[in-house]
Amino acid sequence: MRFDSTGRLAEYILDAYREHGFYVFTDVVSPSEIAELTRELDEIIDNAPIARDNPVDKQGRPSEFAVYYSLTADEPPAIRLVSHPIMMKDAALRVYAHPKILKMAASINGPDFVPFHEAIHYKDSYRGPPTNWHQDGRTHWTKEGVALEQPDGSGKTHGFNLSVACSDCTPENCLWVVPGSQRQWRLANDGKFPPITEQIPEAVPALLAPGDGVAVNRSSLHGAYSNKSSKRRLTLLLGYHNRNSAIGAETTNAHAFIRTGGPKAVKYSEDYVMQRARMIPLAIDARRQRYPDEQPYEYQGTYVGDGEWNEQARAEITREGDEYWQRDITL
Repeated sequence: MRFDSTGRLAEYILDAYREHGFYVFTDVVSPSEIAELTRELDEIIDNAPIARDNPVDKQGRPSEFAVYYSLTADEPPAIRLVSHPIMMKDAALRVYAHPKILKMAASINGPDFVPFHEAIHYKDSYRGPPTNWHQDGRTHWTKEGVALEQPDGSGKTHGFNLSVACSDCTPENCLWVVPGSQRQWRLANDGKFPPITEQIPEAVPALLAPGDGVAVNRSSLHGAYSNKSSKRRLTLLLGYHNRNSAIGAETTNAHAFIRTGGPKAVKYSEDYVMQRARMIPLAIDARRQRYPDEQPYEYQGTYVGDGEWNEQARAEITREGDEYWQRDITL
């Protein structure tokens, strides 16, 4: 990630992201921090339940976050993803507040950007399930399916996902993106997404090494094939929105659930969005405590509650029935 003298993402990177709908960044997270993150995410993966209705892992231990795993119907099931990992492991929470990542988010979505969802995406070697071709955005299109997001990044947007790699992401296991597809919604006028068995000629692979990241406009058409290779894919997905695109939006929410599901009809109030935004300063403070010599990111957005990370804050964001993710923001 390269920034100008004001701390804004380099203009040529912003131009490329806006034109193509994605951008691959190299060496975002240091090898030592990625090693720590990988260890902690592997602990989550290793503690997966052996079945949807059997909350113990393959070693017979209780699966601490069993209900948060999305599993296939195979026997034994394969892991698709794990929702809301930043409340499970502190390394994930700290990467969430990485200064480079937050500066990049502010450059794309504005300095008062807000979060919307986090997950672990996992594709095991030889049996990793596919991710169907899809566009995440549902809200900010015209009736004809033209994006409200303008070529210069202005207008109503659907935000972006940043996937931070903890493993090599190869053509066989990685995410594929169709450049420029963020301009037109495939579901408009009774359209459909192509099946993942169809190889789209224009699609390109987001090739990553550990510590790299790919930012993908949520309006872009993207997906991943079944991983039949010997290399697994382990990525941490962090999502960010433009605040003005979220407040007042009426849509269906598919993320404010234990597992991605729903959907439920919502209209996002300012208070709803500000409560969700609190996770950014909490993560910044958690990172500051772990890396006291690093210059922390200064968040300019408003939020509800204090931004001090401690055991009280941990209890608040994980309180049953009022977890932080209850205010995830799908657009």
